[in-house]
Formats: sequence, C-alpha cells, structure tokens
Amino acid sequence: MHIAIEHHGDQFNIQLSAKAGEDHFLAVKGCRIIDGANGQFVSFPSRKMDSGKYWTHVWANDKFQAAILKAHAASAEKPAKVKPKGKKADADADAEIPF
Repeated sequence: MHIAIEHHGDQFNIQLSAKAGEDHFLAVKGCRIIDGANGQFVSFPSRKMDSGKYWTHVWANDKFQAAILKAHAASAEKPAKVKPKGKKADADADAEIPF
C-alpha cells in the first residue's frame, strides 16, 4: 500500500493506492496532525452532534496512524514550489521555453 499526502494549508488529504504512481483507491480529506497529551495523532474528519460530542467519519488503528504520521513527516520535509505571480513570473516562464 502506498500512502500519499496532499497538503491544503493546515489540513491534508490522505490518498491510498496499491503502488506509487497508480490511481488511488481511497482518499480521506480534511485530516490534521494534533499534538495530544500522549504525542501526535491524526485527527480525521468529524461532525459535532447536537449533544456536543463529535462523530468521527473515519477510524484507523495505531499502526495505520503511525504510517500516516511517517508519510506526513516525509512530505513536510520537501519544500513546496511556489510559483511567482505578476509580470516577472510571465517573463520567468518565457525564459524556460526550450526554443
């Protein structure tokens, strides 16, 4: 199983596929990493009920959460490429044309 992390600000999506490069067969959107009393854990999407308690939409065992934390840490180490905006960005894009 291959775990891919797709960052969206302070949240991220988890995509599972059989092998790297293949289409994912499951995506969990809206996850976060929380620092709890017993260390970090993955906070999966949930909804607050009228009673004030939260109903979690996804549940994962400890081994799977550890794999997600490891994949998240590895993906966070890679700096995201930020594309410049404005006229200078257009000029830079034109400079990369190979002809």
